[in-house]
Amino acid sequence: MEARKKKKHENRETTEDRGGEYIDIEETENKESCSFKRPRSASSLASISASEKSRPHSPPLVPIKRRCSSKVAGSCNQEEFPKRPASETEIQFHTHQREGIQICDHFLLGNCPHGSTCELHHTRYPYHWQIKWKDSQVWQSVNDSAQRHLEKLYSDIERVHVKLIDKKVLSGKVNLSTLKIGHHGPFSNIRRLSNTSDSEQNPHFPTEWTVYWEDGSIWKKYEEPPSHDFLAAFEDCTQEHVFQLRGHLYTMDFKRRLIYNQNTGNSHTIQLQPNYRSPLQMLPQLWTIPSSPSEMSYPPTSNIPGEDPTDGYNGPYPAYWIKHPEGSVPFVQEEVLPSEAAYHTIYTLFHKSLSEDKVLLLSVHRIRNDFLWQKYCSQKDLMSQSLSAEDKLRLEKHLFHSTSAKHLGFTCQIKFDTLLSGSHMYGRGSYFILSADQADRYAQAGKGGLRHMFLAKVLVGKCTRGEKHYCQPPQLESGRECFDSCVDNVARPNIYVIFNSYQCYPYFVISYKLVSDPVVLDD
Repeated sequence: MEARKKKKHENRETTEDRGGEYIDIEETENKESCSFKRPRSASSLASISASEKSRPHSPPLVPIKRRCSSKVAGSCNQEEFPKRPASETEIQFHTHQREGIQICDHFLLGNCPHGSTCELHHTRYPYHWQIKWKDSQVWQSVNDSAQRHLEKLYSDIERVHVKLIDKKVLSGKVNLSTLKIGHHGPFSNIRRLSNTSDSEQNPHFPTEWTVYWEDGSIWKKYEEPPSHDFLAAFEDCTQEHVFQLRGHLYTMDFKRRLIYNQNTGNSHTIQLQPNYRSPLQMLPQLWTIPSSPSEMSYPPTSNIPGEDPTDGYNGPYPAYWIKHPEGSVPFVQEEVLPSEAAYHTIYTLFHKSLSEDKVLLLSVHRIRNDFLWQKYCSQKDLMSQSLSAEDKLRLEKHLFHSTSAKHLGFTCQIKFDTLLSGSHMYGRGSYFILSADQADRYAQAGKGGLRHMFLAKVLVGKCTRGEKHYCQPPQLESGRECFDSCVDNVARPNIYVIFNSYQCYPYFVISYKLVSDPVVLDD
């Protein structure tokens, strides 16, 4: 009896992994994983319906009979979706150690009938990355930011290698073409799990693959999308397939990624890459992103006053559901989720000047510091006096301000420090910039390239061109009052310099990194 209990425990054990989610540790099979060039999936491969007549230079791929790999019966209702979970605690994830298992589309869409007993993977995204430890030979999920970073890198046909960092040291170098780790670190392998590519099973975000073939040293894209039969065979990890097409006999070797024409002796290397989609692109159908990071519920953020600087709001801290700071730390921060309207606004504004191909937005957090907020509102009251309605609309702006991890906590706790500015071209104050790309020039990268940038509330008021020697704005022409801020160009300002710290509030903080940076496995 004790032996049977021990065996059962070895075969299936649920534990919390270092990626912050629950993995289902099952007995690892001695089965070779399917990891040929670029196309790493949980289930299949085979043929593209490419017309040899219209594209004579493209190597042909033929259809193979479609085989459904889903183990869950039924289909998703395209018109109705279950209520989004209110918080992270309502979502239960699990993965399996075995190879050849897909991500459950029903779970992604919020209607898996099997729950924790589902034989498919339950993950946050329709893709999922795991690393295998050398000592335990257990597959472990990487953290959320590493998930999106790896997927972003993997979807780029031009990228071949990526560095992995764990516990502040280099832990491996992944070849994205073969998905092999070529460094003497703690990891022996890496794999990518995937959901279905069948649009009937998941009509909202099935995995979309792009197929390339190698012409010399150049990867060329098939104009035709891969057929269902091709993707089915790919997901089934077929080793080899022989077929005839227009009188020629072809052999498709999936392990070596080659299509071989037995009549002419010509061969071509093929490569598949998934099309990257951010969480924002998969909403609102992606059920696995909760509506709130905490247990507290709140109204849609589009209705929150003060998040549009032109609405003129001046009152208590708008995001009232965020708990008041407690203890010695005078501020709290809470993540803004992709399901919130504020995230959409910040994402769009951030990527307006910083390309999504070069920069990966990792997270956005709200900052609540009641002392700084009250000081800011009092200053806004003071500056609003005697202003016309039109001038009041121009008083406040949302502007970017780069910072380092070292100074991040100081700004959230105390204020924007005018002495921390690295440039004094327009005066000795705090610098705020209209575009994120210019703010990024002053960013100081931390571990693994992690960068931080505030999207701050700033009372710019009346502006004049700044000068290097200014310690405060000059006087107005009347000589009785001073300007409120200095700028780089009065007609078309892009840089604003603030000399009074109560004229700015650290409303949101954006964490991001360059796509070319190493992948950090531990947060």
